[in-house]
Amino acid sequence: MFKRILRNWHRYVFWAVISGIFVAWLFSLVTEKPAKQKVVLFADLPEIQSTALEIALEEDKPEGIAYVQAALFDYAIIDQTEVMDGDLFLVPEPHMELFVASFAPIDRDQFPGQTFYEHEGKAYGILVSDPQADVDIGGAYIAYYADVRCYLCFNKDSVHLGAVNDSADDAAIAIAQRFTKLQGGTNQ
Repeated sequence: MFKRILRNWHRYVFWAVISGIFVAWLFSLVTEKPAKQKVVLFADLPEIQSTALEIALEEDKPEGIAYVQAALFDYAIIDQTEVMDGDLFLVPEPHMELFVASFAPIDRDQFPGQTFYEHEGKAYGILVSDPQADVDIGGAYIAYYADVRCYLCFNKDSVHLGAVNDSADDAAIAIAQRFTKLQGGTNQ
């Protein structure tokens, strides 16, 4: 019997891997909340402390929102389209032109005292990191690039932008306002 097991070890490993993938898929299917019950922030950055950032952003979370999820872009390495289902994005300035068509314009009145990324006369990103100007919003939770500005942007297709795209609620705006008040920067 032991010889047979050794001879067919690759089959046992294959079924163990398939079983693990199935259990992980089933777990995510059971525990995942619908998009209307969560606000997702994706970061095109080197590192974030996801759990600590989520806890900080969930203080006074809007009604109807079960949780806030924060992850790096590579979180969705298997399905890159998952990133475009996010509500908020942290994007370094060199990548803004690549993604600006996916961003919703920002109402400047909702974010008084902030600096914005301008494109064709509209604001598309809130400055959250600028090494030259000593701006470092949320720096206690996020490792920004040392020499590049970074902006907080809204997905134009988010289900949490309220009047911006006629969605049911404006939870993404409330979470973004909370983000701009996080410790670690001068724009507080």
